[in-house]
Amino acid sequence: MRLRLLGAGSTLTLALLAAICAFVAATRGSVELGSVPASVPALQLDFALTPLAAPFLALLAMLGSAVGVWGLRRDRPIDAMLIAAFVAAMLVLLIASSVASFFLSWETMSLVSAFLVAAYHKRRAVRRATWVYLVAAQAGALCILATMLVLATHAGGWSFPAIATAAATLPPSARDAAFILAMLGFGSKAGLLPLHFWLPRAHPVAPPSASAMLSGAMLKVALYALTLVTFNLAAPAPTSWGVALMVVGTLSAIGGVLYALVDHDLKRLLAYHSVENVGIIAIGIGLALVARSTGDLALAALALTAAIFHAINHGLFKGLLFLGSGVVADTEGTVDLERLGGLWSHLVWTGPLFLIGCVAIVGLPPFNGFASEWMTFQSLIASWHAFVPAFALVSLAAVLGLSLTGGLAAACFVKVFGVAFLGHPRRAVTRPIATERFDAATLALMALAVLCTLFGIVPMLVVVPLARVVASTIGVAPPIAAALPVLPIALATLPIAAAIGVLAIERYRRVRTVPTWTCGSPVTPSAQYTATAFSKSLRTIFAFVLLPERRRIVEAGASSWFPKRIVYRTESRDIIDETARRFAALMLQFARRSRALQSGSLRLYVAYSLGAVIVAIALANR
Repeated sequence: MRLRLLGAGSTLTLALLAAICAFVAATRGSVELGSVPASVPALQLDFALTPLAAPFLALLAMLGSAVGVWGLRRDRPIDAMLIAAFVAAMLVLLIASSVASFFLSWETMSLVSAFLVAAYHKRRAVRRATWVYLVAAQAGALCILATMLVLATHAGGWSFPAIATAAATLPPSARDAAFILAMLGFGSKAGLLPLHFWLPRAHPVAPPSASAMLSGAMLKVALYALTLVTFNLAAPAPTSWGVALMVVGTLSAIGGVLYALVDHDLKRLLAYHSVENVGIIAIGIGLALVARSTGDLALAALALTAAIFHAINHGLFKGLLFLGSGVVADTEGTVDLERLGGLWSHLVWTGPLFLIGCVAIVGLPPFNGFASEWMTFQSLIASWHAFVPAFALVSLAAVLGLSLTGGLAAACFVKVFGVAFLGHPRRAVTRPIATERFDAATLALMALAVLCTLFGIVPMLVVVPLARVVASTIGVAPPIAAALPVLPIALATLPIAAAIGVLAIERYRRVRTVPTWTCGSPVTPSAQYTATAFSKSLRTIFAFVLLPERRRIVEAGASSWFPKRIVYRTESRDIIDETARRFAALMLQFARRSRALQSGSLRLYVAYSLGAVIVAIALANR
């Protein structure tokens, strides 16, 4: 108990420190925090507050506070301590101002997050997910290190201000190489398709608080780093960078929501929605790069504001949904939608708060997801008149992709909430189900739900500070539409008015209600719609994208914090995930055969070393 309190208290303290740093960076601009000298200049650790990091520090403060409070009752003591270390690593990363400090904190963040993914390591699925995550994380880290080496070598210095100063003279080939490596490194950590394959593996097996921080904060830190490189360290970015980001973002948004729609594990489904929303953010960043390269700084500022605003919003409602799924797992012993039902009757706090998260993530007013997605649509539509026809077609494709994504996301969360929370329990109830009590976990969910509602009803609370942050990066403030302050509330009244009208017509026409008819058979919970039945038609429509389902024996549920049950589960197959699985199997087979080289013979090892020296000398003399 003391260890849990220490972990939660440390997390709350770090969240407060992140909030202070965000406030200072947003109000005072760049502030040097100091450095740790080293005998080798490349290893010097520099730290500074920058305006670009301010919104991400604020997100870390808000989400970290909620997760810290949630962990007072739900987390294991060791998990609470790891969450505190995870928050500390991300905080240091956001204030890093040199290659050494950035890379050291990046690797610390990856290592601590791997321990969180491996929290229930006794299960084989957890070990495999951790292995895949570590491989993806270290491959991405090598790409990030190569990016920093390319930039620092040209600049002749290892601090970010020195690299940014020399960025304008970077050769085009080196600039493009740095971008490609940054896309691979930061894109894999952010979960951009096709580098997302670790996400749907790691999230279902990690504790809920870890999943909330992984999806809500760590993915955004990766996007911050990508923005830092493209807008600062390797600027000015050519138009092709922005187009590439817009294309990858659109594909990620569509692919993520499609695989979420046909999946029935709640946490895996939410992981796929992280791929979708990271894609939306990437579209905004890419559009800002295109607009900046063409000289339309006002449009670039608007697009970047929309992207960062959506990053904050996604962190809040995704944290709410992951923590809510943790309450469901603790209560029901599973997060398999095919086995859930009727949760609204006893999860009297989590049910309404989870519903707010569902409405926010699909982008409906008056919640925060609508405000940022509307700004993204606004910037994309404005680009049709600002860009040449070729670029305008890319923006049009992004608009169509986002429209499709919004509709499919709405269908997905109608499935999630309807199947899990409405109706009747699908399993036989052998004992009375206790009604949920208000506790620390409920307080954390409520805080996130309030923020989702507040930032949707009053979006200017976030947009105005973001405008100052973006102005320091782009050079001009974004043009904010006059309708934004009142638009979410105005649009939210339309469905409410429609519902009132339907009720009035029902009372006027005296619509008759009768019991459900099931061909004369008694109505049982098994007659309810299942998650598979709900998404069957959409699976048929998009069969050309989705691989056939496979059935495998699994332990029911998301982690080992509830009893294990062996069941058959129908699981959707991700094309990229399947490709990554086969590639990993090939690499494991190669590694096993390579063990023959490790014979334990000292003479053989000396021969290897001598051969390597001879090859190095031969290459040096060419």
